[in-house]
Amino acid sequence: MAPRLLRAMEEADGFYFTFSSQVRLDRWSQGRVVLLDDAGHCAAPTSGMGTSQALSGARVLARHLAGSHGDHRAAFAAYEAELRPYVAENRAKGREGAVAFGGGAR
Repeated sequence: MAPRLLRAMEEADGFYFTFSSQVRLDRWSQGRVVLLDDAGHCAAPTSGMGTSQALSGARVLARHLAGSHGDHRAAFAAYEAELRPYVAENRAKGREGAVAFGGGAR
């Protein structure tokens, strides 16, 4: 089966292949800019948590912005402090999933 797939990849006119990776940032905000979801803390497709994490992150950020009395820095810091453990757990699931699919974890 593998040799047939490799031949088909070489012969295909529109075949595209790339790898999946995670970007790890020390912080998710700077100034008045904050990163959400894949831009800041993608869990990886192999985690199965992308949509859940995106919605949770947006909810957490909105709650902290609403309660910050206009202090976006405090809101951003509280958002990151609350969400980082959840993101770390999902990233670990993503790395485990990549290994299960035969890929390596970087």
